[in-house]
Amino acid sequence: RRERSCGENSPSTHDLPSPQYPYMMKLAIASLLVGSAAAFSPAASFGVRTSALNAEAAAATEETKAFKMLPASVKAGVVTGKALTDLLDNAKERGYAIPGVNIVGTNSINSCMEAAAKYGGPIMVTFSKGGGQFIAGKSVDNTDDRASIAGTIAGAKHVHEVAALYGVPVVLHTDHCQKAWLPWIDGLLEASVEHFEKTGSPLFSSHMLDLSEEPVEENIAI
Repeated sequence: RRERSCGENSPSTHDLPSPQYPYMMKLAIASLLVGSAAAFSPAASFGVRTSALNAEAAAATEETKAFKMLPASVKAGVVTGKALTDLLDNAKERGYAIPGVNIVGTNSINSCMEAAAKYGGPIMVTFSKGGGQFIAGKSVDNTDDRASIAGTIAGAKHVHEVAALYGVPVVLHTDHCQKAWLPWIDGLLEASVEHFEKTGSPLFSSHMLDLSEEPVEENIAI
């Protein structure tokens, strides 16, 4: 698995975290609200030392939610470039995880951001190839991945439009892309370049290339 983040000054570079398979999509959605809420719940509720939300402040009040204690570069909305690097470094240094949820529509996207706003913390909204196709509509012809590409782009643009309204930082990520699915990512990269030229920031925060099905030699060579 190869990982890179999308820098604001280089819209064609990418990152990668987290797994997902088409048959797990229903499970991801079924556990969306419960899973997101649990990931954000105070550590004391689970008997652990830290969580993404309370970090060093397990006894902090509602006014001191974790995203208010994040690096100054990390603001509400889609997090990219240096802000993304700062966020990941902060998570590593302070010992918390950022929940990542595979979504299949604006309803699940909004549920992620609502949970993040309610419990206080950054969230990772994750698109899969199948999830992108579902957003476009399962009846749409997906020849050359055009439905998967169009649906993923539509979902990403939705996040860009509404994330700031929820007041939370959002990492916009595409999940496991195997070698055979690279045309899907190529289509997203073209859209990201276009978005960068218009706005100065990439459309996505990060992408995942998963070569676990390929020979070890090929992975090492890359």
